[in-house]
Amino acid sequence: FTTSMGGTQGTVNATTAKLGSSSFTAESVSATAVLPGWTSEAKNVTVTLGESDVDVNYTCVLTMTANPLTDLKLAVAGDGAVAAATKTLATGETETKIAEGTLKSGESKTMTYTLTFTETGTAQDGQQGATIAGVVKCSTAAGTVYYNAANPGGTTEKPKAQ
Repeated sequence: FTTSMGGTQGTVNATTAKLGSSSFTAESVSATAVLPGWTSEAKNVTVTLGESDVDVNYTCVLTMTANPLTDLKLAVAGDGAVAAATKTLATGETETKIAEGTLKSGESKTMTYTLTFTETGTAQDGQQGATIAGVVKCSTAAGTVYYNAANPGGTTEKPKAQ
């Protein structure tokens, strides 16, 4: 914080805000020799914000590091789950946003995701016995977030000098 003043008198009042620490826990998924009809156990993702004077935005992304299947379906549910993430995943390495939202002071949100190798009723011999793997990464708002009287909820736009 810096300021400069001319003249003989001036008063500056500054108020600081406490930004709570955020934490995330997320279970990864991996399976070998999957067969049509297989469904993973429900995997949990939890995001938490400590005591804070401001709200914090978060995003969680599932990165499939191995997926040779054309019939692998992702389903998400719970607090902050992204409805559009419930879909059939593309093969190969992919990233899918599975959760996003805003945390208030002292708040936790939990969601779950599952993967299913869908039985299509057609020959899936080439996909049987595959290995899949994925990890979830969560983060708070990208870049620097500025909190001030004009933006008490925060903004990524840098304030202009007065």
